Amino acid sequence: QFAQKAIWFMLGGHWLGSMASRRIANILPRLAAQRTPLQATTAMRRLQQHAVPLAPAARSIVNAEEIGTVMRVDKEHWSSFMFGRERQLLIHVINTATEGDASSVMESMDTFWGKTFAMEGTSSWSVRGEMVDKVILEKKPTRCLEIGTYCGYSALRIANCLPEGHILVSIEVDPLFAAIATKIIEYAGLAHKVKVLMGTVKSQSDRIGDSLGKATADFVLCDHSKALFVPDLKILEDRGVVGPGTIVMGDTTLYPGEAEGEAGNLLEYFAAHPKYRVQRHVGTEQFGGITVSEWVHLP
Repeated sequence: QFAQKAIWFMLGGHWLGSMASRRIANILPRLAAQRTPLQATTAMRRLQQHAVPLAPAARSIVNAEEIGTVMRVDKEHWSSFMFGRERQLLIHVINTATEGDASSVMESMDTFWGKTFAMEGTSSWSVRGEMVDKVILEKKPTRCLEIGTYCGYSALRIANCLPEGHILVSIEVDPLFAAIATKIIEYAGLAHKVKVLMGTVKSQSDRIGDSLGKATADFVLCDHSKALFVPDLKILEDRGVVGPGTIVMGDTTLYPGEAEGEAGNLLEYFAAHPKYRVQRHVGTEQFGGITVSEWVHLP
C-alpha cells in the first residue's frame, strides 16, 4: 500500500507503465520497512528528487500564463537587468520591425544599439556595413562565411545582398547569442540563406566545410575575437575553406560593449603573405581598421 500511494503521489495522480515506474515499484516495498514516519518521509523526498517526469501527453499541457510563471522583460519591469541587452534587442526587433522585411529589422537593430550606447561607435559601424554591402554586391559570392554571428546584424546585411540560391554560414561560440541571431534572421525572412553553427572555427571546421558544400568560400568576414583572426584564418586555409579567390574581410575596431583585448594583426598577416592582396583598408578608431583582402592566384 505504501508503494502504491508513493507511485500515485510522485506521478501526480497518473499511473505510468514504464520501465522507470516499474523500477520505482520494486524499490518502494523496501522503503515500506522504514520504522518511523520521519524515515519514510525522508525516503519519499529522495525518490521525488530522482523521479522521471511524465511525457507532456500524460500530464497534459498547460499554458505558462495560467500558472503565473511568465514575467515581463521589457525595460519597465524590475527584472529587465537579468536578461541582458541581447534579449532586449530581440524583444525590440519583434515589437518594432516588420516581420519578413530585412531592412526593417536592420533599422530596428540600428535604433536599439544607437540608444543603448548613445550613438557611440555608430560612424565606424556604418562604414563597416557599407563596406560589407559593397564587397558582396561587387563580388557576388556564392558561398560566404562569417566568424562571430553575435546577434545576426552582419549576417542580415550579407544575406540581404545575396542572390537566391547563395548561402552564408555563420558561426558563433555563445549558444545564447546563436539562438537570438537565429530567431532574428528567421524574423527577417532570411533563414533560407543563412545557417548558424554553434562553436568555434577549430571545433566546427568540418561542419563549416560540409555546410559550404566542401568548396572554397568566396567571402569570409572575421567578426569575432580579434586575437583569433589569424589563428582561425590559418585553420580555414589548412581545411581548404579559404583558398585562391577567397575575399577576407576583418574589422579590428573596438566597438562599445566589447572588452579590450589583444588586437588581431590581420593586416600584418596579409602584408607578410604575398598570396593575399590587400584591396581596401579603412582606418577607424585609434589603431583599429577594416581590411579587405583577396587570396590571389599566384603564378
